[in-house]
Amino acid sequence: MQFHLPEPPYAASRSIPLAKTLEYISKNDGLPIVLLNNDGSLYGVVSSGDIAKHLARNSEIALSNISAQDVANKTPIIGHIQDSVETIEGHFSPSIRALPVVDSSRRVVRVVTDQLPFLEIGAHRICTSKRPFLIAEVGVNHNGDINEAYFLIEAAAKAGCHAVKFQHRSLHLYNLDYINSYDLGTQYIIAEIERTRLSISELSDSCNFARDLGLEAIVTPFDEIALNDILEFECNPSALKIASCDLTNRGLIKACAETDKPLLLSTGMSYEREIRSTSQYLQALMVEHAFLHCNSTYPSPPQDSNLSYIPRLKDITRTIVGYSSHDGNPIIPISAVLCGASILEFHITRSRDSKGTDHKASIEVEDLPEFVDNCSLVYQSLGLPNPRTPSQGELANRQSLGKSLALREDKPSGYCVTANDLHLISPGSGLASDQITQILGKELKQDTAANKLLTTSDFVNEEDQLFTEDLRPIISGLIARGYIPGIPVRYHDVKVMQKIFNVPMLEFHMSDRDLALNPADYVDHSHEKTHLIVHAVEQYEDGFILDLASDDPKILDRSFNEITRLCLHVDKLRKYFLPCEKVQVVLNMGGFTQDGFLSLAEYEEALRRASMSIERISLEHPTYSFLPQTMPPFPWHQGGRSFHNLLTSRQRVADFLKASTTNICFDVSHTALSCAYFNETIEDHLSVMEGRISHIHLSDAQGVNAEGLEVGEGSIDFKSLHEYITKSDINLFLIPEIWQGHLDNGYKFYSSLVRFYEQISR
Repeated sequence: MQFHLPEPPYAASRSIPLAKTLEYISKNDGLPIVLLNNDGSLYGVVSSGDIAKHLARNSEIALSNISAQDVANKTPIIGHIQDSVETIEGHFSPSIRALPVVDSSRRVVRVVTDQLPFLEIGAHRICTSKRPFLIAEVGVNHNGDINEAYFLIEAAAKAGCHAVKFQHRSLHLYNLDYINSYDLGTQYIIAEIERTRLSISELSDSCNFARDLGLEAIVTPFDEIALNDILEFECNPSALKIASCDLTNRGLIKACAETDKPLLLSTGMSYEREIRSTSQYLQALMVEHAFLHCNSTYPSPPQDSNLSYIPRLKDITRTIVGYSSHDGNPIIPISAVLCGASILEFHITRSRDSKGTDHKASIEVEDLPEFVDNCSLVYQSLGLPNPRTPSQGELANRQSLGKSLALREDKPSGYCVTANDLHLISPGSGLASDQITQILGKELKQDTAANKLLTTSDFVNEEDQLFTEDLRPIISGLIARGYIPGIPVRYHDVKVMQKIFNVPMLEFHMSDRDLALNPADYVDHSHEKTHLIVHAVEQYEDGFILDLASDDPKILDRSFNEITRLCLHVDKLRKYFLPCEKVQVVLNMGGFTQDGFLSLAEYEEALRRASMSIERISLEHPTYSFLPQTMPPFPWHQGGRSFHNLLTSRQRVADFLKASTTNICFDVSHTALSCAYFNETIEDHLSVMEGRISHIHLSDAQGVNAEGLEVGEGSIDFKSLHEYITKSDINLFLIPEIWQGHLDNGYKFYSSLVRFYEQISR
């Protein structure tokens, strides 16, 4: 359950156009919109279902002539400000997902929704599906010096933190008339507060400085007078923090809640009954909030951190939870991410040896960038508790390291295979040992040599997967819709595959070893009406990886030499294919790194080198057209994950196209993975590629890792993609580039071409 202020995208004026209503619905996770009269009172509620019904009944009315009030349900279920949380929650059902809560004047004071917990601080939505929100606590570690505060704020921004936090106490918090009667610990704390206090104007300047650097500013008021100072002097924090010592301070909590700012509450020094009580109080106030597990000692002994309490805290409060660290050891707050912390708050300092109460419980700024990176790394490692499937990198290694069934000896066509005929050899691109029952007793279609990796296509099958007849109308249909379809081939399977598919284009995926072969041993002039495209080698048998963006002259020189070696080989191959001025060569042009993404300055240099390299090889090999392909954020190289820096996000695709005159290969799956990582859409990317696509690699994708899926088995809308592409580009080469699509006579190539055609023909 979530509490929202009555403002967009959860509430809006009754008179907004219907198009704006739909925009708000798309921004609020598809929830209904609460509509308000001019005085803020409830007019009604409008959902996407209400809109669909109205448009179906009034199809002759233009969308621009309809406002939200024309469509609204004017008698929705409502909650009242005096209702208990249980009463409000009881209203929810599959048909009621957003509830307006009104006061006695029918003025909407909150919109309550049935969403899973999240917290919005400034521009950041904090939830379990996003990386932890990192708050660098400046606290009192500025030692009362605003320039030191600026230093710490700037360090937090450079390291990649999301927010900085400050503290403010009024001068009335402690009665100094009785200071001599206080215990030694209290006297020391009061002296430290006086020594390290920033004035309210300095605090306001610090908040503004943080915002100028792109950080959210959060402040802990330690009393209501301090809160009034924060509000009157326009510190304008994005959120307020309730310190552990004030977890039961209802007056301060209520005053903070009345600011309508999200609240963070630390739970140090507390009993669980106090956490439960405060949680119930906050729900009754209907304020956005999150609880932070905490141990209020400085620094906290590791045995007292008790990170196992974080999941319990989440269950008790039913909110987003986090961890407020006083450990001084970065490993402990990083570990809190593994326990479910979506918010990490940690003190930062220039030196842990500085004078003061909090420095030893802090992270030094020189260690802060590594800490931020490690927090992200640990979060990425969490994944989801779903049924296990191999990752994309594991699939590659499963093939390379796995084993397949093969015959021990040569066997003739028609021979019925027995278990004694079989043994296991690598790689794992054929039938695995647990698939042996699929072929026992089956007849071989043709003479089969010993140690050939077996697939189901080697055996007589009642439903033979030679599908030439079925494919002809698909090929013709794709040609009619602006494509020149083909399939990827290797030398060893080109004859069989072209006999089955008979497509107007073949794309040879070259390996290092292929370049030593004689093309005449595998192809002939029967291909003279077939277009030829070549996919350049990226990874070589000696471990070398092509990289035209490298800053290492030796790697660049070898990359240029390998391109020349490829072109010399293709000179022999191209004479068997349809003559053309320039053979298209698809390549991964490099720009990858092993330990993280490049900085902006490093990226700009890599882009400059890559674009210069492409221009160089284009000049050196004028009868070839080199097409760098769009890339995923995390490519797989030699069994491990790397980081790609070029042709990934929309902006980086645009940067390359501006820097270079060459066209590109649009790898649909790669781009989809980048879209998932950078929170973009494929249409965003196509808008900058317009007129610059020469070739398409077609496959589906899911998330940021699952690439090369059969069409229809991922999340891509191919009909929309087709409509966008063919607005400006026609006669595009296209192949289905499906993971292990060559197996079973290319059945996955076939199925993806068919599914793609069916989707774009709807």
